[in-house]
Amino acid sequence: MHDARDAEDTRLLEAGEKGLLVRGYYGVIIDRCRLKVRDPERALDVAHEVVVRLMSELARGRRYRVPFRVVVHKVIEWKVKEHFQSLRYDEELDEWLRRASADSDEPLEGDDGFRALLDGLTELEQAVLRLRYDEDLDFGEIARRLGKEPNAVHQIHFRALRKLRGRAA
Repeated sequence: MHDARDAEDTRLLEAGEKGLLVRGYYGVIIDRCRLKVRDPERALDVAHEVVVRLMSELARGRRYRVPFRVVVHKVIEWKVKEHFQSLRYDEELDEWLRRASADSDEPLEGDDGFRALLDGLTELEQAVLRLRYDEDLDFGEIARRLGKEPNAVHQIHFRALRKLRGRAA
């Protein structure tokens, strides 16, 4: 069965039918994301990120040494992991903000407090945090807006949180 699927995937790639290729995996993508994420709305968001990642790689002419079906499952795995990491980062920052607010006479929940937190961060770190927490965007959307790879956005976000946690200590 895999041989026939792999042959069809190769044919679609060579014919430039990237949309059809990814569409053929959409059911698998949705099912795996629902199984892993459990929250139906968030699972669809993760599935969307998987499709966007696959389509952007194919549009850039990316070629793979493994069958495309393997790539699909690997990208699903990465995007699900990224989803749960972003939830953990949100919880860490929320916890830090609550603790910092309790230790300070100035409330941090207001815009002025949040903007004061950003002082001392690079412009890129500030932009990532503003997009993440002011506009409530996910890492994939932040990456698209800033013209960066999602992994780079994660690294920038992680660095910024580390700096903020260092101030709280």
